[in-house]
Amino acid sequence: MMDDRLRREGRTGGVSRRTLLERAALLGVGAGALGRLLEITEVAAKFKTVNPGVITVAINGDMPMTSVKDGKLIGTDGEMIAAIAAKLGLGVKPSLMEWSATIESVKTGRTDIMLGNMGWTPKRAEVMLITDAIYYAGTFVTMKKSMKFTQSVGIDDMKGHSIGTVTGFTIVPEMKQVPGTTEVKLYDTSDACTRDVTAGRLDFAILDAPTVDYLILQNPGWGLKQIPIKPNPNFPQLTSKQHTVMGMNMDNHDLFDGVNRGVKWLWASKKNAELLAKYGVKNPDYLVPPGKNPRIGVDRDAQGNIIGPGAHPAKDYSSLFR
Repeated sequence: MMDDRLRREGRTGGVSRRTLLERAALLGVGAGALGRLLEITEVAAKFKTVNPGVITVAINGDMPMTSVKDGKLIGTDGEMIAAIAAKLGLGVKPSLMEWSATIESVKTGRTDIMLGNMGWTPKRAEVMLITDAIYYAGTFVTMKKSMKFTQSVGIDDMKGHSIGTVTGFTIVPEMKQVPGTTEVKLYDTSDACTRDVTAGRLDFAILDAPTVDYLILQNPGWGLKQIPIKPNPNFPQLTSKQHTVMGMNMDNHDLFDGVNRGVKWLWASKKNAELLAKYGVKNPDYLVPPGKNPRIGVDRDAQGNIIGPGAHPAKDYSSLFR
C-alpha cells in the first residue's frame, strides 16, 4: 500500500524526500524498505514519459493480449508492461486505437510504447527501439472446421483461396506475394476478419494465434480451427515463429533501458509464463525461441547488445528488479 501511495504522489511531483521520511516513520517502514521506496521514487522522476509518472501504452484491444477493463490495462502483454512499470515506479495508461495507428503514435510521441503480440521485423527496428522478446508466437491459419487440412498448411495450399489479415500486421507484404491466391483482404480488426471466415466470405485468416484461440474459446459455435503454417524460407515473416516484443520511441533511451531490463526480469522470475497461463495461453512452445535469431546483425549483436539505428550505451536499472 505504501509503495502504491508513493507511486501515485510521485506522478504529480507532490511528495518530497523529507515527506517520504516522515510518512515512512509514521507507518513504521523499515530502513531497507524505505531505501528501496526512495530509489524507486527518485528514478521514476527521471523517466521522460508522454504523461508524467505513467507509461502511455498504445493497444488495439485484442484479447488475450490487451484490453481495458474498468479503466485498467489487462491481458497477457498488458499486465506484463504494468508489472514492469510498477517496478520502475510508474503507472500505465492504455490508449486504444486501430493497430495500423500504433507505430505512428509511438514515433510521433503521442504514446510511449506499443504492444499486443507485436512481431519484430527489420523495418520496425529501423524506426523504433524494440525490446527483447517477451514470448515467441508461431503462425497459424484460421479456417472452417470443414476444411481438409489437419496437420499443416503450406504456401502452395493457399492457391485458389482468399487470404486475409489485419492492416499493419508484419505479414502483410509477404501475404501479397503468395502465388495463386484469389484475393488478399485486409481488415481493421481480428474480430472482423474471423467473422468473415465464419460467414464464408474468406477462406483463410492469418492472425495472432492467441487472439484466435481466445475467440474460438469464447465462440465455439463459429466452427473454426487453427492449423500451423509449414515453414518456408521464401516467406520468413509469414511462416516462421516470431519474436513478440514491445516497441518504443527511438529517442527515449532511458525509458527503453528500464523497460528492457524489466523484460529480462519477466523471464528470470517466470512472470511472463504466469501471465500467459492466467489468460489461457499455456502451451510451453510460447517460451521457446526459434532456432535462428533474426535480430543478430540488425538491432542486436551476438551478445544481445543494442546495435543499429537505436544503438546507445545502456543504463543499468537491474537494482529496481531485485
